[in-house]
Amino acid sequence: MEEQKFSKRWRYYIDRQFQNQFMLRFSVVVVLVAVLTLGVLFLVRENAFNLLPEGGLLFPVKETVECVAPDGQKSPAVIPGKPYNAFELFWQPILIISLANLLLIVVFSLFYSHSMAGPIYSIKKSLEGLRDGEPVAPIRIRKGDQFQELVELLNQVIEKRVK
Repeated sequence: MEEQKFSKRWRYYIDRQFQNQFMLRFSVVVVLVAVLTLGVLFLVRENAFNLLPEGGLLFPVKETVECVAPDGQKSPAVIPGKPYNAFELFWQPILIISLANLLLIVVFSLFYSHSMAGPIYSIKKSLEGLRDGEPVAPIRIRKGDQFQELVELLNQVIEKRVK
């Protein structure tokens, strides 16, 4: 029995519904920021040229050719490729960074929600045992978990009222 309790404490998904909801709410913030950022870029794409250096278009070099002036002097000339505007340049990096942020938020919220879901799970199990008339042991949570004061208060109530 003690071996089973120990292995459960190291699982990070304790209360799936609570933790999924917690991660979803954190993730919605990242998705909203990404959508708003891409939306602003989309809106300025028609007049985005002033966002680029010196207010112009960005042309990649397609080809370099040698031109001969009427006086016989040779000089290189650049044939520009397809012009880019700010939207075309920035949407992919913004999307990649937003996806990386989303991944970080999901991982962070899983670990953070674990420190809340563990005590909630222990409190639920203890209250269910109390409701069913089973002997109730004090609620135990880890040192870094949330709701330390609540667990301490519930343990005092269990000690005074039940035993």
